[in-house]
Amino acid sequence: MNWYSPDVGHGTAQDLENPLAIFPPAVDEATLGTFYEAHIEGLLTYLARKGGPDAAEDLASRIFEQFFLWWPDNPVHPAPVAALYRIAQCRLADHLRWRGRTLTLDAGDLEQLQDGGGLWDSFAAVDLRMDLVRALGELTERERQALLLRYVAQLPVTDCAEVLDLGINNLKKILKKALTTLRQSPRMDTYGTGRAREVQR
Repeated sequence: MNWYSPDVGHGTAQDLENPLAIFPPAVDEATLGTFYEAHIEGLLTYLARKGGPDAAEDLASRIFEQFFLWWPDNPVHPAPVAALYRIAQCRLADHLRWRGRTLTLDAGDLEQLQDGGGLWDSFAAVDLRMDLVRALGELTERERQALLLRYVAQLPVTDCAEVLDLGINNLKKILKKALTTLRQSPRMDTYGTGRAREVQR
Protein backbone atom coordinates (compact mmCIF):
# COMPACT_ATOMS: atom_id res chain seq x y z
CA MET A 1 0.00 0.00 0.00
CA ASN A 2 1.34 3.40 -0.94
CA TRP A 3 0.96 5.24 2.34
CA TYR A 4 1.71 8.93 2.31
CA SER A 5 2.60 11.09 5.30
CA PRO A 6 1.86 14.79 5.80
CA ASP A 7 4.58 17.08 4.54
CA VAL A 8 5.98 18.23 7.87
CA GLY A 9 8.55 20.99 7.60
CA HIS A 10 11.47 21.82 9.80
CA GLY A 11 11.23 25.44 10.82
CA THR A 12 10.65 27.11 7.46
CA ALA A 13 8.61 30.30 7.12
CA GLN A 14 5.73 28.25 5.76
CA ASP A 15 5.89 25.97 8.79
CA LEU A 16 5.72 28.95 11.16
CA GLU A 17 2.39 29.90 9.57
CA ASN A 18 1.11 26.44 10.46
CA PRO A 19 2.15 25.52 14.03
CA LEU A 20 0.67 22.03 13.60
CA ALA A 21 3.41 21.28 11.10
CA ILE A 22 6.04 21.67 13.86
CA PHE A 23 4.02 20.58 16.89
CA PRO A 24 1.37 18.14 15.58
CA PRO A 25 -1.35 17.13 18.04
CA ALA A 26 -0.78 13.78 19.69
CA VAL A 27 -3.02 10.85 18.86
CA ASP A 28 -3.44 9.36 22.31
CA GLU A 29 -5.32 6.30 23.56
CA ALA A 30 -8.48 8.31 24.22
CA THR A 31 -8.50 9.60 20.64
CA LEU A 32 -7.95 6.10 19.29
CA GLY A 33 -10.73 4.73 21.47
CA THR A 34 -13.19 7.41 20.39
CA PHE A 35 -12.34 6.84 16.75
CA TYR A 36 -12.77 3.07 17.15
CA GLU A 37 -16.20 3.40 18.76
CA ALA A 38 -17.31 5.81 16.04
CA HIS A 39 -16.32 3.60 13.12
CA ILE A 40 -16.20 -0.06 14.15
CA GLU A 41 -19.88 -0.77 13.48
CA GLY A 42 -19.84 0.71 9.99
CA LEU A 43 -16.61 -1.08 9.12
CA LEU A 44 -17.93 -4.43 10.39
CA THR A 45 -21.11 -4.02 8.33
CA TYR A 46 -19.08 -3.33 5.20
CA LEU A 47 -16.65 -6.19 5.82
CA ALA A 48 -19.47 -8.65 6.53
CA ARG A 49 -21.26 -7.66 3.33
CA LYS A 50 -18.19 -8.02 1.12
CA GLY A 51 -16.06 -10.59 2.92
CA GLY A 52 -18.67 -12.61 4.79
CA PRO A 53 -19.85 -12.38 8.41
CA ASP A 54 -17.45 -15.08 9.61
CA ALA A 55 -14.41 -13.10 8.50
CA ALA A 56 -15.57 -9.61 9.44
CA GLU A 57 -14.36 -9.46 13.04
CA ASP A 58 -10.91 -10.85 12.28
CA LEU A 59 -10.49 -8.49 9.32
CA ALA A 60 -11.63 -5.51 11.39
CA SER A 61 -9.15 -6.39 14.14
CA ARG A 62 -6.26 -6.53 11.67
CA ILE A 63 -7.36 -3.34 9.93
CA PHE A 64 -7.59 -1.33 13.14
CA GLU A 65 -4.30 -2.76 14.39
CA GLN A 66 -2.55 -1.50 11.24
CA PHE A 67 -4.37 1.83 11.36
CA PHE A 68 -3.51 2.41 15.04
CA LEU A 69 0.15 1.83 14.26
CA TRP A 70 0.00 4.32 11.40
CA TRP A 71 -2.13 7.19 12.75
CA PRO A 72 0.05 8.29 15.72
CA ASP A 73 2.93 8.77 13.27
CA ASN A 74 0.67 10.82 10.98
CA PRO A 75 -1.45 12.88 13.41
CA VAL A 76 -2.17 15.76 11.01
CA HIS A 77 -3.40 13.57 8.18
CA PRO A 78 -6.52 15.35 6.89
CA ALA A 79 -8.68 12.25 6.36
CA PRO A 80 -8.16 9.48 8.93
CA VAL A 81 -11.42 7.73 7.97
CA ALA A 82 -10.25 7.48 4.38
CA ALA A 83 -6.92 6.14 5.63
CA LEU A 84 -8.77 3.47 7.61
CA TYR A 85 -10.73 2.41 4.53
CA ARG A 86 -7.64 2.36 2.35
CA ILE A 87 -6.28 -0.26 4.71
CA ALA A 88 -9.65 -2.01 4.71
CA GLN A 89 -9.74 -2.15 0.91
CA CYS A 90 -6.28 -3.74 0.79
CA ARG A 91 -7.02 -6.25 3.54
CA LEU A 92 -10.38 -7.13 2.05
CA ALA A 93 -8.96 -7.47 -1.45
CA ASP A 94 -6.28 -9.86 -0.14
CA HIS A 95 -8.89 -11.86 1.77
CA LEU A 96 -11.05 -12.25 -1.33
CA ARG A 97 -8.10 -12.96 -3.64
CA TRP A 98 -7.18 -16.01 -1.60
CA ARG A 99 -10.71 -17.26 -2.27
CA GLY A 100 -10.59 -16.62 -5.98
CA ARG A 101 -12.71 -13.48 -5.83
CA THR A 102 -12.15 -9.80 -6.47
CA LEU A 103 -13.27 -6.77 -4.51
CA THR A 104 -15.81 -4.98 -6.67
CA LEU A 105 -19.44 -3.90 -6.76
CA ASP A 106 -21.72 -6.79 -7.65
CA ALA A 107 -25.40 -7.37 -8.20
CA GLY A 108 -25.91 -8.50 -4.62
CA ASP A 109 -24.73 -5.12 -3.37
CA LEU A 110 -27.33 -3.30 -5.44
CA GLU A 111 -30.05 -5.75 -4.43
CA GLN A 112 -29.40 -5.00 -0.76
CA LEU A 113 -29.87 -1.31 -1.47
CA GLN A 114 -33.34 -1.91 -2.92
CA ASP A 115 -35.69 -1.75 0.09
CA GLY A 116 -34.27 -4.98 1.44
CA GLY A 117 -35.35 -6.87 -1.68
CA GLY A 118 -38.83 -7.53 -0.29
CA LEU A 119 -40.69 -6.11 -3.28
CA TRP A 120 -40.14 -9.10 -5.55
CA ASP A 121 -41.16 -12.73 -5.45
CA SER A 122 -38.46 -15.39 -5.88
CA PHE A 123 -38.71 -15.52 -9.66
CA ALA A 124 -38.63 -11.73 -10.02
CA ALA A 125 -35.59 -11.63 -7.72
CA VAL A 126 -33.75 -14.11 -9.95
CA ASP A 127 -34.53 -12.05 -13.04
CA LEU A 128 -33.45 -8.87 -11.27
CA ARG A 129 -30.11 -10.41 -10.26
CA MET A 130 -29.38 -11.44 -13.84
CA ASP A 131 -30.29 -8.02 -15.21
CA LEU A 132 -28.23 -6.23 -12.56
CA VAL A 133 -25.20 -8.32 -13.49
CA ARG A 134 -25.60 -7.31 -17.13
CA ALA A 135 -26.18 -3.65 -16.23
CA LEU A 136 -23.09 -3.58 -14.02
CA GLY A 137 -21.10 -4.90 -16.97
CA GLU A 138 -21.66 -1.52 -18.61
CA LEU A 139 -19.68 0.25 -15.85
CA THR A 140 -15.93 0.74 -15.68
CA GLU A 141 -14.10 -0.74 -12.69
CA ARG A 142 -13.39 2.78 -11.41
CA GLU A 143 -17.14 3.51 -11.48
CA ARG A 144 -17.88 0.29 -9.63
CA GLN A 145 -15.28 1.08 -6.97
CA ALA A 146 -16.72 4.57 -6.52
CA LEU A 147 -20.24 3.17 -6.07
CA LEU A 148 -18.91 0.50 -3.71
CA LEU A 149 -17.31 3.02 -1.38
CA ARG A 150 -20.13 5.57 -1.55
CA TYR A 151 -23.17 3.32 -1.23
CA VAL A 152 -21.96 0.03 0.27
CA ALA A 153 -19.25 1.32 2.62
CA GLN A 154 -21.39 4.49 2.95
CA LEU A 155 -18.43 6.84 3.04
CA PRO A 156 -18.86 10.57 2.46
CA VAL A 157 -17.85 11.79 -0.99
CA THR A 158 -14.73 13.47 0.43
CA ASP A 159 -13.47 10.20 1.94
CA CYS A 160 -14.35 8.21 -1.20
CA ALA A 161 -12.28 10.64 -3.24
CA GLU A 162 -9.35 10.30 -0.82
CA VAL A 163 -9.45 6.49 -0.87
CA LEU A 164 -9.46 6.44 -4.68
CA ASP A 165 -6.90 9.26 -4.92
CA LEU A 166 -9.28 11.45 -6.90
CA GLY A 167 -10.42 15.03 -6.70
CA ILE A 168 -13.86 15.54 -5.18
CA ASN A 169 -15.35 17.02 -8.35
CA ASN A 170 -13.91 14.18 -10.41
CA LEU A 171 -15.43 11.61 -8.06
CA LYS A 172 -18.83 13.31 -8.25
CA LYS A 173 -18.68 13.11 -12.04
CA ILE A 174 -17.78 9.42 -11.87
CA LEU A 175 -20.67 8.69 -9.50
CA LYS A 176 -23.12 10.67 -11.62
CA LYS A 177 -22.04 8.90 -14.80
CA ALA A 178 -22.23 5.47 -13.14
CA LEU A 179 -25.74 6.10 -11.79
CA THR A 180 -26.89 7.47 -15.13
CA THR A 181 -25.51 4.41 -16.91
CA LEU A 182 -27.40 2.10 -14.55
CA ARG A 183 -30.55 4.16 -14.79
CA GLN A 184 -30.49 4.21 -18.58
CA SER A 185 -29.38 0.62 -19.08
CA PRO A 186 -31.79 -1.29 -21.34
CA ARG A 187 -31.44 -4.17 -18.88
CA MET A 188 -33.26 -2.12 -16.22
CA ASP A 189 -36.13 -0.85 -18.35
CA THR A 190 -38.45 -3.56 -17.02
CA TYR A 191 -37.98 -2.34 -13.45
CA GLY A 192 -38.35 1.40 -14.10
CA THR A 193 -35.84 4.14 -13.27
CA GLY A 194 -36.96 4.52 -9.67
CA ARG A 195 -34.68 1.73 -8.51
CA ALA A 196 -31.56 3.46 -9.76
CA ARG A 197 -32.62 6.67 -8.10
CA GLU A 198 -32.99 4.82 -4.78
CA VAL A 199 -29.32 3.84 -5.00
CA GLN A 200 -28.37 7.51 -5.29
CA ARG A 201 -29.86 8.56 -1.97
